[in-house]
Formats: sequence, structure tokens, C-alpha cells
Amino acid sequence: MAADDPSTADFPARQRIAAGHEDLPVLSAAVMTHPDRLSQARAVAAGLAPLDAALAVDPEPDGPPSTVRSARLAYAAVAPDATHHLVVQDDVLLPDGFAAAARQSLARQPRAAVSYFVEWGSRTAALVRFAALTGASWVPMVNPYVPTQALALPADVAREFAAFLATQPDTGVADDELALDFLGRAGVPCLVTVPNLVEHDDRSSLIGNHAHGVRLSACLLPDGPGPAGDAAQLTGGVLDVPALLPFLAWTDGTATTIDTTDGSYSTRLPTGRVLAGWGWDGTELTDAYRAALADIPAGGALRAEIGDRHLRALWETAVATGVVLSTNWPESAERLTERLETPLARRALRSMGPGALRTFHDFDLLTGRTEEFAALATAGLLHGAGQKPPT
Repeated sequence: MAADDPSTADFPARQRIAAGHEDLPVLSAAVMTHPDRLSQARAVAAGLAPLDAALAVDPEPDGPPSTVRSARLAYAAVAPDATHHLVVQDDVLLPDGFAAAARQSLARQPRAAVSYFVEWGSRTAALVRFAALTGASWVPMVNPYVPTQALALPADVAREFAAFLATQPDTGVADDELALDFLGRAGVPCLVTVPNLVEHDDRSSLIGNHAHGVRLSACLLPDGPGPAGDAAQLTGGVLDVPALLPFLAWTDGTATTIDTTDGSYSTRLPTGRVLAGWGWDGTELTDAYRAALADIPAGGALRAEIGDRHLRALWETAVATGVVLSTNWPESAERLTERLETPLARRALRSMGPGALRTFHDFDLLTGRTEEFAALATAGLLHGAGQKPPT
């Protein structure tokens, strides 16, 4: 029976990357898909070469929209001798060298759940930007889900997750939320690579996520990891989550700061109020915002197109990010100008404005003003990092 037959219940052992590298993980892979997307899934599977990825096809394509049915098959498709298993969805774009880079990453975090993508407007994306500015290569997951666009698990964990999914009814809960529940209870740390190693080819959603807007990578290097995975060896450490995490909320377009100290990431504070508590004067912030816009080529056009409400929210978020950087990573703040010249930092800041505002403004407008958004975010970051940290 063909591996992409929707009725396939078990999978043969898959080719994996290991020969001649006993110190590196043995990796198997599967692609989650739906019969309507088999051509895309086959293209994704080809991009995983030299892995021979199984196609895990939704066995009930006419049932209620759900990712869980194909996920059950995908996470069960672990090769018998694999140490790790990679599951990707059919709407990702894989760079050259991804499979090798994934294997290298798992050698560095062998007992973690490793996600190679996080969307640009999420809470975890805010941590990705701190990592890009400090040299960390990994950030903990602080979203209310685990990104499953490209997720690798230790083989035993993947099998246990598949068994867990087999017990879950089709209630509309997505596989990414179930992954957070399962991995949290299993005590498996969930990490995201910095940079991200895959992009989301954001086609129309099969499960009703259209209202979430376009969800692209928080920080993807344009050339990918390269044939040998050289750009993604991820030699830095895991970022410590700061007590206060500023981010621009994509749900309401406001400058929001999360109190992370209780581990729930549910306590949200207006960033303007946080800045005021740190001694920042609102009038000074407004004057500095206007001056920063005036210094940006086409800043006036940006203001006319986007409006002060959202641009001021981006500014406050960037200023607070600079303050948190100088408080938690003072050495990185001292080298901030130098760090901002790196491709990694530039890519991370380019995604900050468009990622958060994608449900409020036209996508083409946002991406057409990427440089202006990045310039405003950079100015705010420097402004915040250049002040005396709060006591």
C-alpha cells in the first residue's frame, strides 16, 4: 500500500540521516497533510531529502476540520531505530540544508521538543528578538500552544504523543494546543530555534485560522542554513525569560507587557503604564516618537497610512524592549549598535511591526513599509536601551 494512501495505518522504516555520524541523532520524518494538498505535501517531503518522509494523510477528509487526525499518523510514523522524529505540515517552505540543520540542532537539545518556526506576532516572537540581540540560539515557548509547523521530538516522546492523540476526540482542539498540554505534563521543554529554519507558506487555512492574518516567521535568514547547515549550528544558549516581556499584541494592536513570573504568561499590563512606573514621562515619549518618525525617510507616509495609534504602540513596545534589554543583558545593550548590524537582528526587527499589525492593515501595505517599520522599532529600541535602567 502506498505511503500516501489515506488509509495507511502503519509506516515502514524510513531512511534517516545518520550514516558515519554516530554522535548525531538518527532522524525520521513525516508530513501532515489532507487529500486536497497531496501535491504540496509531496513537494515538502522532497525538500526533506535525504530523509524519506512518510505522508500522514487525514483519514477522514470529509470530517470536521481538524489537524489531529493526520497528526496521530504523523507522530506514530517513527522509524524503529530513530532517536528523534520530525513532523512538518504541508504548508511550510524548507530551505536547502534543512534536514542537516535539524539534525545538528537535535544534537544540541536532545531531550527537548524543538520547533523550527514561530509566527512573527506571537509572544514567543518577542523572545526571539531578544535572542537575536543577545546571541542566544534558543528561546522557551511562551505561547498558549506549541508551533507544529515543523516540530521535532525525541522518538519515545513522539510515540507517546501519538498514543495520547489517539485518545483525543475530534472536539476542535488543535494539535498545537494538545502538544502544549501533553509536553507540559510530560516535563519536556519546548524550545524554538533562533533563527527559525522554516517559513510558513500561509495558504488558506483548512481549520478556520483565516482571522489570524498572515503568519510568517519571526526571524528567518533569507538564505537558510545552507547545504551543510552552517548558519544554524545554534551554538548559543537558551534565553532566560525576563520577568517583564513587552510585545505588540496582534489581537488588539496594543503595546502590552506580560508579567512572566508566575509561569502562566497570562498577566498583561499596558506597556505605557509599565514605562510610567519606570519613571518615563509620557510627553517625552511622545516627543521622541515624533522625532523618530521625522528622521525616517517616508516616515510621514507611514504615519498617514498606518496612523499614530498603532505606530505609537510599536514605539512604546520597542522602547520597553530596549529597557528590558539593558536591565537583563547590559553587555548586549552596550553593544547594541553593533548587534543591530547583524542579519539576524535586522530580520528580527523587520518582522516586528508587520507581524503584530497584520489583522489591522493590508498585508501588501505592511510588507511594502517593512523598512520604515524596522527603522521606527530600531529607534525605539536604542532610545530605551540608552536610558538608565529602572531600579
